[in-house]
Amino acid sequence: MTENKNFRMMAKTMQGLEEVLVKELRQLGAMDVEPVKRGATFKGDIGFMYKANLWLRTALRILVPIKEFKARNEDEIYKKVKDIAWEELFDKNRTIVVDTTIYAQQYNHTLYMSQKVKDAIVDRFREKTGSRPSVDTKNPDIRIDVYIYNENVIVSMDSSGNSLHKRGYRTEADVAPINEVLAAGILKLAGWDGLGSLIDPMCGSGTFLIEGAMIAHNIPPGVFRKDFAFKNWNNFDKELYDLLFNKALEKEKNFYYGIYGFDKDPRVLLKARSNVKSALMTEQVKLEKADFMNFRSSRELKRPGMLVFNPPYGVKIEADIPELYRGIGDTLKRDFAGYTAWMITSSREGLKHVGLRPSQKIPMINGSLESWLVRYDLYEGSRKAKKQGGE
Repeated sequence: MTENKNFRMMAKTMQGLEEVLVKELRQLGAMDVEPVKRGATFKGDIGFMYKANLWLRTALRILVPIKEFKARNEDEIYKKVKDIAWEELFDKNRTIVVDTTIYAQQYNHTLYMSQKVKDAIVDRFREKTGSRPSVDTKNPDIRIDVYIYNENVIVSMDSSGNSLHKRGYRTEADVAPINEVLAAGILKLAGWDGLGSLIDPMCGSGTFLIEGAMIAHNIPPGVFRKDFAFKNWNNFDKELYDLLFNKALEKEKNFYYGIYGFDKDPRVLLKARSNVKSALMTEQVKLEKADFMNFRSSRELKRPGMLVFNPPYGVKIEADIPELYRGIGDTLKRDFAGYTAWMITSSREGLKHVGLRPSQKIPMINGSLESWLVRYDLYEGSRKAKKQGGE
């Protein structure tokens, strides 16, 4: 991994966001981009790895494979992992953790395999340097990723460290907050580009609003993060990283519409305000107390516009699902004609009661829940009248 040499990497994402991630990578300048399940592989140099961590909105981690091999048992894995020159990659005083994913019948315990790989690494350090790195499962300096599929093993350095959904701006969380990477992916799927108003009528802790504001202003999602694991690698080029970071800040764009968040619970709005302030978006994001079921706003909401929201599912938040979703449909028809509405939900029952036919329905996974991102085109007047007017 030298600065000017291209190498293959992997960006991991959530199921349903693979094509969005591929598009992001290509727009950022990645080479040989290929989609895979819950991710994409690509080529770039050290500088591009830094950029990927800073700029990718729909990536969870950026992995750099350092060795691929075949192994029939855990002893072979131990030996081949120990053969890697770990002392050239990071210092013995760094803390480490090993994350293992297994799709193989001969291995059935990921924690044991992680322990085996860790033993190989520390034994190598002990033999080469006389001392060994310590393990820190909560906040390690170095993350090592091991992927086992049948007899195939890929050992990678995790350049991100903490998952990239941990942007660094969230100081408060509502009940069941949406993941930042998922929120950004939904906005990308919805075609949000900042050329209109954005509204979240059930804004919770404000994730859609903040991610939408960063997209509209072309602000990199990693700008608030203090740490990336690659900063702890022996080959970290601070001068190059600082140059790329400063260039990223220069790419901010103006935004001429409005971003509005509403919630009926004032305690929730306090959390949203705290997060919006932490993200330095107080001027861009306007928050107001309002009940979506009886929607009233003191603001004149500019059109065209897009609604994006994440209503209760009845899983983590108690709700009368048929009544709630019937009310959602009534409010959309009554108060948001002319808008496009996008809603993510895992409630099949709820979707039956909205009373609107979605023009798109995209399968997704939200946490561990099978979910759907649905789009409703809210025409001015009836659909029939719109068609007649067009004719």
